[in-house]
Amino acid sequence: MRQPLHCLCLATGLALGVLFVAGAGCGKTDGAPPAAADTLAPSEPIFDVRSVTLDARNRPDSSLLVRLRDLGVTHLTLVAFGWQKAPDVPTVRADTGDGWYSESHRGVRALARQADALGMGVILKPHLWVGGYDEAQDRSDIGFDTEADWAAWEADYRRFLMLYARLAAEVDADALVLGTELTRSATERPDFWRGLAEAARTVYDGNLTYAANWHEAYDSIQFWDALDYVGVQAYFPLTDATDPSLAALRTGWGPHRAALQARCYRAFLSTVGRAPWLKGGIIWKWHPPAEVEGPTAFTPQGKPAERVLRRWFTGAAPSQS
Repeated sequence: MRQPLHCLCLATGLALGVLFVAGAGCGKTDGAPPAAADTLAPSEPIFDVRSVTLDARNRPDSSLLVRLRDLGVTHLTLVAFGWQKAPDVPTVRADTGDGWYSESHRGVRALARQADALGMGVILKPHLWVGGYDEAQDRSDIGFDTEADWAAWEADYRRFLMLYARLAAEVDADALVLGTELTRSATERPDFWRGLAEAARTVYDGNLTYAANWHEAYDSIQFWDALDYVGVQAYFPLTDATDPSLAALRTGWGPHRAALQARCYRAFLSTVGRAPWLKGGIIWKWHPPAEVEGPTAFTPQGKPAERVLRRWFTGAAPSQS
């Protein structure tokens, strides 16, 4: 019998990218008031799974993984893509050798070896890319009007996912995400996802989760009991203010536990991050130094938010020098 589910925060926004992993009692509060702002930081690492999504166009220098380990990261999350022309086209194409280094099978294998040598684990998180490179992603709308089209898409998607279930077994990944933000399919076709979980377990004996969108999705999933973790893409809106205070952001997280990025991280980690049902979080996302996006991108690297992550991921007090 599997252990009670825990929640995994797979991605979260407002220049903060996080996925939760949660479990029995997921979403319930413990009744304790939030800690005062001057006593927020922990004396030991917060939660078990402290991950970043590594997005590397080319093979990253090994020093990048050392930096992440020293930041307190326990797992690399690697995203690989399947390709779909449009939400109403029931064909999924997989290419295990193409794409960015961190997306290819060879890259996943190499990064998993490097992570293992540094004492870190790996999480595989397949996504579907819908349409062209510059098109808005509407994977939540993937769905069909006929049973024949649903059956065709589900057969293709199962083939795609099983490629990564086998790869997850090969690299001894700690977790495999069965799908990401496929809201219509996940809410309308729960039997497919139960069957997919069962099929994945025939080749992979690690943990399974699904990355449900925060908006009208995660609380409608009917197959959480077939998985090991509840996964939430936690891009919850926190406030309408342009430059919110830490107190306002902490208040904004309150209903979800039940324009400064570092404040957003501190607010998340000091509220939801302390919940006993939260297994871990995956930050979206991290790049090799030469590939870092602009200052308004989701990544916390090289910003004040990175110092916040280090403090909460390692539990180490900042240097006084």
